[in-house]
Amino acid sequence: MSALRETQPVGAVRQLAFRILRAQVATTLGMTLAALLLNGASAAASALAGGSIGVVANLFMTFQSLRRAVSAAQALGRMLFGQFVKVVMTVAGFVALAQARDVVWSAAIAAYIATLLAFWVVPALGSRRLPPRSRGS
Repeated sequence: MSALRETQPVGAVRQLAFRILRAQVATTLGMTLAALLLNGASAAASALAGGSIGVVANLFMTFQSLRRAVSAAQALGRMLFGQFVKVVMTVAGFVALAQARDVVWSAAIAAYIATLLAFWVVPALGSRRLPPRSRGS
């Protein structure tokens, strides 16, 4: 049995992953609306593109990482492969965005960074207790 299954039920991990994805989508939409109100349609489109790069890449990694595995080594391999593809997708997304006209880079990068923050903030805010090793000896 893997360490993950010993410490948290798989269902709880999946719920957390989908909460993160929902927060990333909401963050992207919020950044898009803010960009529209503050700087217009080009900034909004750029924010939507930047946030979407983060969401789509994380969506792939999430689905790859949460697939059932027969061993810890297979689970780790899937997670590392998912992370690698996430980085490739992110780079490819920004290269594709660079080919577009009228990109407002500040809006695109800010929305992308906001999705990264959601990835870290959601689990931190959702944690009700510290893991056993964090309580001190």
